[in-house]
Amino acid sequence: MRVTNLTVPGWASADEVSGATEDEPNRTGSEKIPVRQYEPSGKPWAVLVWAHGGSFLAGDLDGPEPDWVARQFAALGIRVYTVDYVLASDTVKAPAPANDVAAVLGWAGEQSELPLAVGGASAGGQLAGYAALERNLAARGQHSAASGHPGRGVARALLLEYPTLHRVQREDPEVAALVKDLPDAKREDADLVAQMYDYYLGPVSDADVASKHLVMGELPAGTLRALPPTVIVNAEADDLRPSGEEFADQLTSAGVRVATSLQADTTHGYLSFPEDSPEAVTASTETMNTLAAGLRAIVE
Repeated sequence: MRVTNLTVPGWASADEVSGATEDEPNRTGSEKIPVRQYEPSGKPWAVLVWAHGGSFLAGDLDGPEPDWVARQFAALGIRVYTVDYVLASDTVKAPAPANDVAAVLGWAGEQSELPLAVGGASAGGQLAGYAALERNLAARGQHSAASGHPGRGVARALLLEYPTLHRVQREDPEVAALVKDLPDAKREDADLVAQMYDYYLGPVSDADVASKHLVMGELPAGTLRALPPTVIVNAEADDLRPSGEEFADQLTSAGVRVATSLQADTTHGYLSFPEDSPEAVTASTETMNTLAAGLRAIVE
């Protein structure tokens, strides 16, 4: 396996980045995006752009989740680009982080004829879904924040790992019973989810949230129909599990092919601790095999 650090052009100008303020935040993204490429030792059969988790405001390329995940995918024959997207902050708001993922997706599509996929974990799943939607809409010439950057980069598959896709998700008594005794560090309860999205979105109307595709789980079926076939793996004892399951139902209703699975005996964020115990190794390895097999079933 060969690992290389790259820089990919973003969609923002230097002035947009340097001139951002709390009153006029950067909603475009980065001028230059750090990316890490993981090249398989053999001939790759697909390309994957991966967005790490971190509640939209934390994480980088060196985190255990993106690095371990990318190495596992590469060992399975997939070329991976992990994206160091701009993080939400007082002066950076949606969809800037997602635009960075979309920019890298478009760039990756210009580098190779291999089947192209995009994916992410937790909040990164939200960003990956946005990127897939924006690039696919841009390719169709429909309204899109990426319409000025048509190029290539149409995602043939979307891979989501314990994703968050709704500001308010449906109640699930089974999940509530599984998570109620977990320590706070392993919880993503409704208040935390609301705070996370409030900070990521910043001051924005509900109409803008829908029209600009800022929250995937709030989009109508007619818009979701533009998404590619999707693979979702949820953690069993996870406050965010209902979001992944509800989104699968939404995709099915929209006519999008979706495969879902539940990783038993796991909590949210388990891919950040993939080798902490024999049980963690088993669960994390099974998850990677599920995602890779789902991708292969889509592209072959």
